[in-house]
Amino acid sequence: MIISFGGPSGVGKGYIKERLLSLYPHIEEMAWLTTRPLRPKELIGTGNRVSIPLSEFNRLNGLGELVLVQNLFGHFYGLRKVDLLPSSAIKITEVHPDNMVEACKVNAEIIAIGLVTSDLSFLRKRLTLVRKTESEAEIEERVIKAKSEIETILQQKHLYASVIEITEAEEDQVFEKVHAILQSEIETKGERR
Repeated sequence: MIISFGGPSGVGKGYIKERLLSLYPHIEEMAWLTTRPLRPKELIGTGNRVSIPLSEFNRLNGLGELVLVQNLFGHFYGLRKVDLLPSSAIKITEVHPDNMVEACKVNAEIIAIGLVTSDLSFLRKRLTLVRKTESEAEIEERVIKAKSEIETILQQKHLYASVIEITEAEEDQVFEKVHAILQSEIETKGERR
């Protein structure tokens, strides 16, 4: 079983993943290959990225070993195809909204949760005050891109088990909503392992 989160930068995908991983240690986090240098938190092993040179990324992609390949904010990302295939393990990841159709072609059993907001100032605030990993220009670029990512999720709602609207007033309740959606699946699948 694969659990996937989709949504714009700063919406809280990483936070929700971290909470689920701490609550359910048997869940495996899928590792994305990227040409982006790792952030400090990712360097100490708490992220889901493996930084590789562009030449190695291109080699793997040329061999057909990567899926969901995308250029985001000047860096390439891809997932090893074998990691996305159905398995008995419970895996968790983020899938960019533009890649959801392709992901479902590789594995139709993905349980996807879309995280959206109609308040882009909320995203800007989270990127600036909470994440603190991007420059002002990068934050602005991510907020602008957020509009199209949210539109894509809403247009492809049928691919998601649930789409959750996040507001600043209710952001503390989002994990509980996500957990309620996934709890029985995680616990049932975990018992069968």
